[in-house]
Amino acid sequence: MNVDQYISSGVLELYALHALPPDEMRKVEDMVAQHPRIKDELEAIKEGLVKYAESYAREPGEGLYDKIITRIHESSKVDESTPLKAPQVIQINTEKIPFGHTVSLEEVIEKETVKMNRGPWYAVAAAVVLLIVSAVFNYYQYNQNNDIQSQLVAMQKEKQAVADNNTLLKTRFDQAANELKLFTDPHNKMVMMKGMPMSPASEVMVMWDTKNKDVYVDVHRLPAPPDGMQYQLWAIDKNGNPVDAGLLTPFKERKTTGPEQMQKKIMDAVAFAITLEQKGGAVNPTVDRMYVKGGV
Repeated sequence: MNVDQYISSGVLELYALHALPPDEMRKVEDMVAQHPRIKDELEAIKEGLVKYAESYAREPGEGLYDKIITRIHESSKVDESTPLKAPQVIQINTEKIPFGHTVSLEEVIEKETVKMNRGPWYAVAAAVVLLIVSAVFNYYQYNQNNDIQSQLVAMQKEKQAVADNNTLLKTRFDQAANELKLFTDPHNKMVMMKGMPMSPASEVMVMWDTKNKDVYVDVHRLPAPPDGMQYQLWAIDKNGNPVDAGLLTPFKERKTTGPEQMQKKIMDAVAFAITLEQKGGAVNPTVDRMYVKGGV
């Protein structure tokens, strides 16, 4: 969280109102010590809260002091017909009176009277401050929940990315294992088809499983077919007759790399060849468009 996000989170207002747990208070103090902007913002918040509370306070009415003194003098007259009551003890807070300072009774009464007169208004101010605390705390919790929600979404995306990556790795591993099996299976015959005059640089390997009769094609070098054209694999049987072995999927349309399994099984072959045909294939090979050929 950067400085701007920290300032707008609401935690500084809660700190100024002493509404944070002790450990959170210490974290705020650490941030204030590290960032002058946060310190300035905290001071501004404190000053604003003081001014807000003072706006609800009221000074005692005129003549209140004289009325209280008169009431005290009147009540000090002893009425012999009335039984004496135990004197009322007034608790005076002396913690803030400097040592050696003399305080008169009138001064104490005046101060206590002002406090008494302000009581209801300070209660209103306290209620307003409490409302501010509640609002700021709710805003703080809202931001905290948003942060947690963002972290949760990020973790879910990261988890999904890891799962996708694992799936991709497993696919590649399975593909590599299958390719290794093709090259090491003793039933498979490898046929390297070399380029014909049509395309001397072309080179394609055929792997023919003589047990299951499956055929796989691994293109090393072969020009991209023109639009509307497609490569077709042929197996040449022992009588010299071409047998359709299937169409090669255009490279840009393939979903995987490595050897491609052909759609048709080949029962017998002494050679393989690839020709360029109209898209969808042909019944018989176009010999003058033969790109590669190789014997088993």
